[in-house]
Amino acid sequence: MIVYPDYTNSILNVSATILKHYKAPTIYPAIPELEKELKKNFKHVVLVLLDGMGMNILDRHLDYKDFLSSHVVKSITSIFPPTTVAATNTVLSGLPPLSSGYLGWVQYFKKEKTNLTVFTNADFYDHNRTFDTILRDKYLKYPTIYDQIKAYSPRVKTFELFPNFRANGFKTFKEQTNKVLEIIEAKGKTFTYVYWTQPDLVQHDYGIDSLETKNILKQLNEEAEYLANQINDQTILIFIADHGLVDVKSFNLSENYELTKLLKRQPSIESRATNFFVKPFRKKKFKFLFDEDYGAFFKLYTKSELMKSNLLGYGPKHAMLDSFLGDYIAIATDEYIFNFMKGTPFKAHHAGLTKGEMEVPLIIYHKEIDA
Repeated sequence: MIVYPDYTNSILNVSATILKHYKAPTIYPAIPELEKELKKNFKHVVLVLLDGMGMNILDRHLDYKDFLSSHVVKSITSIFPPTTVAATNTVLSGLPPLSSGYLGWVQYFKKEKTNLTVFTNADFYDHNRTFDTILRDKYLKYPTIYDQIKAYSPRVKTFELFPNFRANGFKTFKEQTNKVLEIIEAKGKTFTYVYWTQPDLVQHDYGIDSLETKNILKQLNEEAEYLANQINDQTILIFIADHGLVDVKSFNLSENYELTKLLKRQPSIESRATNFFVKPFRKKKFKFLFDEDYGAFFKLYTKSELMKSNLLGYGPKHAMLDSFLGDYIAIATDEYIFNFMKGTPFKAHHAGLTKGEMEVPLIIYHKEIDA
């Protein structure tokens, strides 16, 4: 089932609702259910993003009485592409990919002539290439939701809790929850953002139906419930995900020489939202060959069609968006991914337009609800 992002009922709108709560301007609508709860004026607002926790794995692996499932207020959508680079930056900026410029794991930077792995600042295809400047900071920097909250509600202290791939990060989600409990002992008002990498990683390696995925989700549920039981009545917890995942099979693009010889540079963005820059006067042939080989599994958009579709959202367009996007983008509507290079294939992935990838939960908890 194909599901499109709903930019009135998405993770973007979670951020918009929080910004509105703290008096910061936003052109994006609030989510009424969350707005209603925030109007109760809690001292401490905690937003927890569990990477890859789509509605599909909640339904598969948790009982309706389990903490996370029992406090789902509604299903909301991710953005497009529903992938960590694009989606987490949407949450942290309050902007859709159209405006943030964050599209996916690999983006082509024209001036540097590199297909950059955005989060690692390394060339995706040439690991020997290094850069003195962090390109995402140079070209894609934005005012974070923390910056915006501080500007319009300066008395609110803001915190972000990340895993230990960042300096001063945390080794476990349990450590993060303990830090949240420490933060909410503060006398003043606080906003805290918590990001954790699971259950995304386990699904990539083992698939969405695996015992490994179930065990990780059960553990996260227990730790979330522990946090909920320990918070004071001046705290509200909001749990979301950046995207869901679906089990996948692979096509190796490098083996399709007839198609890839028509490209002027290697593919980019994501394996289920794949960006193609085509050589001059080869577009018609590219489209014919692509539709013949992959048309049953991917929907092929021209750049113009993609922009008209509003899949990337609406609002101001990032200055580099046109240079990031190629002539075509192929979006998965079935179970397949493109492998850009040979290697161990993923068991599950994301960035396409299926229901499993696009639908994520909005979970809200505070003590008064269950009193």
